[in-house]
Amino acid sequence: MAESIYVLGDEDRRKFARLMAAAWADQDVKDRYGRDPRAVLSEYGIAYPEGVATPPLPDRPAGDFDVEELEAAAGGTLGSASSVSSVAGTALTAWTVGSGGS
Repeated sequence: MAESIYVLGDEDRRKFARLMAAAWADQDVKDRYGRDPRAVLSEYGIAYPEGVATPPLPDRPAGDFDVEELEAAAGGTLGSASSVSSVAGTALTAWTVGSGGS
């Protein structure tokens, strides 16, 4: 049976970027997302539909980043060509059917 894929809108992509930054900076946030991703998504204001796999948190890229750059990349605007922009620009749409989200 195929799972549905949910695509976040621009505002939710910015919220997810904040969640990613928080998870990269705070192991507790990352651990809680691993245990109950829907609860953490809700804490960040993202209403994620039931029955649709939640997106995985990508690994933290090497180097420095700031939340504004990550949000810009997540919102689909042109950002720098840094690894952060690459990760944020693809992380929110890269998971596929059957990727193991919960």
